[in-house]
Amino acid sequence: MESLVNFVVGKLGDLIVKEAQFLGGVGNQVEWVETELKRIQCCLIDADTKRRKGDARVENWLNELRDVAYRIEDAIDTFYVEIEDSRHKVSSGFLHKFNKLCCMPMKVPCLHKLGKELGQIRDVLDGISKSRVDYGIKELQQDTERGRSQADELPMRAKAYLDVDETKIVGLDDDKNNILNLLLNSTEIPRRAVITIVGPGGLGKTTLARMVYKRAKANFDHHIMLSVSQHYNLADVVRRMLNEPPQEVDLESIMPKLKSFLSNQRYLIILDDVWEVSLWEQLQDALPNNENGSRVMITSRSIDVAPVDLKIPPYKLKLLNDKDSLNLLLKTALSCQEFDKKCPIELLELADALSKKCKGLPLALNVLGGILSKKDQTYHAWKDMLDTLDWYSNKGESCMNVLAMSYEDMPYYLKPCFLHLACFPEDYEIDVKDLIRMWIAERILPQNDKKTSEETGEDCLQQLFERYLTFFLFIFLVKNWT
Repeated sequence: MESLVNFVVGKLGDLIVKEAQFLGGVGNQVEWVETELKRIQCCLIDADTKRRKGDARVENWLNELRDVAYRIEDAIDTFYVEIEDSRHKVSSGFLHKFNKLCCMPMKVPCLHKLGKELGQIRDVLDGISKSRVDYGIKELQQDTERGRSQADELPMRAKAYLDVDETKIVGLDDDKNNILNLLLNSTEIPRRAVITIVGPGGLGKTTLARMVYKRAKANFDHHIMLSVSQHYNLADVVRRMLNEPPQEVDLESIMPKLKSFLSNQRYLIILDDVWEVSLWEQLQDALPNNENGSRVMITSRSIDVAPVDLKIPPYKLKLLNDKDSLNLLLKTALSCQEFDKKCPIELLELADALSKKCKGLPLALNVLGGILSKKDQTYHAWKDMLDTLDWYSNKGESCMNVLAMSYEDMPYYLKPCFLHLACFPEDYEIDVKDLIRMWIAERILPQNDKKTSEETGEDCLQQLFERYLTFFLFIFLVKNWT
């Protein structure tokens, strides 16, 4: 909501600057609406907090404000469209020589229409502003709140997203050793072998794959790990296997090229997040079997995707046990290795109850730990978290509930930054600089007089990363942090 109001306020300001000499009496209407929206901006944080607590009246108030904001935007856009249309008609006719003289008269009908619409909007906006008092919505100093939240500098770089910090991983040591043995044991299995890691989303398949890739890649002549996902282009997948730059490629020509390239090499290829068995069926002929210990590893949510390999059945990743679940939650929530010593005794029972609600799903535990890391380490704060969450126990709903809670718990100014990521396709590589420029262009970043817009954008990105809500998104998608 705040990003929408910011955007509309900006458009009103632009209208005043660009059309000041022609607005006349309508200019007062524009300035009044702009001023009133700025006043309402100071109330949005408190309104959003009350809405999250289930206040239906405040929910309705925010919906009314959203409607009027869109109405203002439509009024301004309509004004500009009609002005341009009038200019086009004048410039294309006999009066084009007198365009400057006709400029003001042709704006009169447009100004009248804009003034009439703004008059109606003003009445609605006045009612919205007055009703906030009845709903107990307070004015807050947003800049102060934001300034504190963005005080930390941004130490992370692209490498932090590409590497796996194994000190933060819990419960995967045995799995890592088992997979490494399958990858590196070329004596017992010299032929090209396919290892498939299967399990539901959020279980840690990709994390495990990255751990073993980091350890095993030095033993292979050619190695690469890439994400496939539901929507993929096979020719592009092959191109990436060859480490070639982005370009239009023909599948019929590039498949033989891949086979020739790998023919004399011991290779390791990891295909992450595969959804269709047809991918392997199309690729296998281009991946030569030289009896030199080459390996292909696939991660998937479905066991049906696993290629038939009689000597290496699909590796089914399991949920974390209660002990590992508690350890992972505390390690994330307390942000230290000695979590067992740092955690206050009165919180251990609550932490145990919270961890069990996640049903052993690492993603849910990471996200919940990220939420708790931003809370006070007090019995009341953690008990409130346990009491207010509406948990589910099957079909992955508990994880989705934690993800939703993580979003709701976000600082007000971070939400539009996160939601903006929905503009990108799945598994799209996001250039950090481009992303921040988009945030700036869309005016969704908070104001901070002590920092540039780029620095503020980096701070917001860092805070999203720290909250773990977007950890599994950023670890693969964000590049070029410079």
